[in-house]
Amino acid sequence: MENTRFNPVQLRRARIARGKTMTVLAKETGISRQMISNYELGKTIPSGNYLVKLISNLNFPKSYFSSGQASNLHGATFFRSQSAATKRARDMQSVRLSFQNDIYSVLSRYVNFPKVDIPEPLDMNVREMTDEIVKSMAMQIRERWGLGTSTPVDDVIRTAEVHGIIVVKTNMTNDKLDAVSEVIGGRPFIMLTDNGESSVRRRFNVAHELGHLVLHAGVESIHDFTTQQLKNTIERQANLFASTFLMPDEAFTESLLSTSLEYYVKMKKYWKTSIQSMVYKTYQLHLINDDQKLYLNKRISWNKWRRVEPLDDMLKVEEPTLFQKVFRMIVDNGIMSEADLLSELKLPFDELECSLGIKLNNKMAVSEPKLRLL
Repeated sequence: MENTRFNPVQLRRARIARGKTMTVLAKETGISRQMISNYELGKTIPSGNYLVKLISNLNFPKSYFSSGQASNLHGATFFRSQSAATKRARDMQSVRLSFQNDIYSVLSRYVNFPKVDIPEPLDMNVREMTDEIVKSMAMQIRERWGLGTSTPVDDVIRTAEVHGIIVVKTNMTNDKLDAVSEVIGGRPFIMLTDNGESSVRRRFNVAHELGHLVLHAGVESIHDFTTQQLKNTIERQANLFASTFLMPDEAFTESLLSTSLEYYVKMKKYWKTSIQSMVYKTYQLHLINDDQKLYLNKRISWNKWRRVEPLDDMLKVEEPTLFQKVFRMIVDNGIMSEADLLSELKLPFDELECSLGIKLNNKMAVSEPKLRLL
């Protein structure tokens, strides 16, 4: 990328990524809000003194602010738990998602990533999309990826990565926002919020976002829908896709030898999905009636299993590894030193540690020259 003295787009991205308004940033740095606005609009370039204050406050490397045009997202960005997330949280995740594309753009100069291997995404009106179409798409991917129709997916994240989907974990915690997905330049990205979620919740989150990627190419913007429409149409379709992808209807039905809550605990160990999602799937398949579903859900609440279920502390939480493997391949083969590669990525070390899945040496963090006022 071509270097410039100061790129105003980068300042705005850094501020949003840190969850700060212009007013907050102005108060913390002692720079007027109007001046920060002028910086972000490109009307004024910050002096050395003010640039140091911005760098120190936002904790981004100096090279980040002078790097060329930042990557842009294209099409609709989908957020898990969309209706509950605040606009600020969604904006923070959107910027962080663009960071992942920045990382990918650098790493892909040195290593060929797996070829994207997903069916042609559906480009149709979501209101015309039937449950049969959604389920068919989920089974089509299972068949395409050689997963069969009768057994659980062993590792959802690794399977997605093998087929060209970039899955990363972001440096952000927000209990109202689990995951976000987007196709950027033909490459699908799924980004997870660092909420310390259980294995079964993370697997469902990834499958849910995979559903968005292949079902909702026809959605130009989620802002075209009301909150209720998102929940009742788009989110419901992604949930149905995830449920079918993780638990194919016929195989799940054959495995359901009892509808007692105790048996669902045993089923969880096999399918690696939540008890609540299995109860709901059983109801969707008309294997239990309204009263039975109500009874099971009351027992789940009585047992205080709404947030923490049995086996949550036993089932291993899947982790993204693709970026980490590519990073290590570049460094271990002597293509670039770790310090030089981190410097080229031009992102804060707290972001890179999470995205790359590596622990950085504090000494390594001194790849940027220290700034001091004369």
